[in-house]
Amino acid sequence: MYRGKDIGGREKLIQTCLSILVEGKAKKLYEVLPHISIVRSPLFLEPLLQLLQSGNRNQKEFAAVALGSLGDARAIEPLYKVFVEPSTFRGKGSQSLQASIIHALGEMGDGQAIEPLQAIYKGEGNSAVRRKPWVLSALGNLAQQGIVGAVKELTRVMKEKAPALRAQAVQELAVAYWHRPNEVPETVFHVMTVLAGDDSDEVRGAALAALSDLAHLGCQAAEQYI
Repeated sequence: MYRGKDIGGREKLIQTCLSILVEGKAKKLYEVLPHISIVRSPLFLEPLLQLLQSGNRNQKEFAAVALGSLGDARAIEPLYKVFVEPSTFRGKGSQSLQASIIHALGEMGDGQAIEPLQAIYKGEGNSAVRRKPWVLSALGNLAQQGIVGAVKELTRVMKEKAPALRAQAVQELAVAYWHRPNEVPETVFHVMTVLAGDDSDEVRGAALAALSDLAHLGCQAAEQYI
C-alpha cells in the first residue's frame, strides 16, 4: 500500500504517516515505520510522543522504536519517564517495552541520553541483570556516533566485577572504533590490553578478539600489540 508509485511525493507520504499515527492501529503503524525512519520529519515527533505517553503497551513499544529511528533528542526525557513508570515493569511484553526504550535512547546520537542510560544501568529489580546488556548495547551505539560520554561509561564498565559485562563493554568499544581504528583513545586501549590478560576466559577472549579486529582494520597500536 505504501510502496513504489503509491507513496506519492514526500508531503503526501508525511501526511499518510501522520494520519496512521493518529489512528493508532498496530498493523498499520508498523507498515509505515520504514517511512518514518527514512523521512524523519519533525512532524512525527508529537504524535509519536502521544502514543508513547498515552497508548497501550503495543503502541508504546512502537512509539519507542519509531522515536529511536527518528533520532530527535527531544524524545530522550519522555522515553525515560515512560521507562520508570511502574506499569512499564508489569504484565506481558514488559521486557520488550523496556528493551525498545533502551535501544531508542542509544539511537539518539546525543550525549543527553547518557544520564538516563546510567540510571537504568544502576537500577534494581527483577530484570536488572537482563537490562544491563541492553544498556551496554545502547552505549555502544552512541559511542559509534562519536558520543564521548558513552566511551567513558563503557570504559568504566570494562572494570566491573561481572565478567560478562566486562567482556561486552570491550566488544562494544572495539566496534565503536571500527570505522576510525587509529582514533582509539589511549586510556581505552590500555584497559583493553589489561583485559587481554584477565583471569576470566570470557573477558580475555573478548579483549583479544577486539584487539585483533582493530589490528586488521589498521589500528597501529593494536597491530604492535598483537
